[in-house]
Amino acid sequence: MLRRTFLQTVGVAGLSTVLPKRAEARPERKVTLADMYLAGFQYHEGMRQEVAQSLCEGATVYLIREPENRYDDQAIAVRTGDGYMIGYVPRDINPVPAVIADQGVILTAEIIRVDLNASPWERVRIRMYQVV
Repeated sequence: MLRRTFLQTVGVAGLSTVLPKRAEARPERKVTLADMYLAGFQYHEGMRQEVAQSLCEGATVYLIREPENRYDDQAIAVRTGDGYMIGYVPRDINPVPAVIADQGVILTAEIIRVDLNASPWERVRIRMYQVV
């Protein structure tokens, strides 16, 4: 086979393996980063009866990075959909999520357990996700 014929034959077929395939939309996926009880729940609005009664399993809560927090420069506040402050991601868990959030990655969380009769530091448990 002549070189020209070979290149013409392989050229078209060969390009299909070199050219990138069109990206297909992948469904959104949640990657679990951690499960935790909220820190400081007893010091914030979650202790108010109307707020505590509105907390339910499966509810989305919002993670707000607080780099200027005077007690913890890696602080991540946890707020309800109504904006009530209900606590923080515990200090022993927050270093990695804080770095992730500082890079502009959106972190989300949902309530996975509510027990208003438990000790204040074990009343609300959340699961933190990164959406990919």
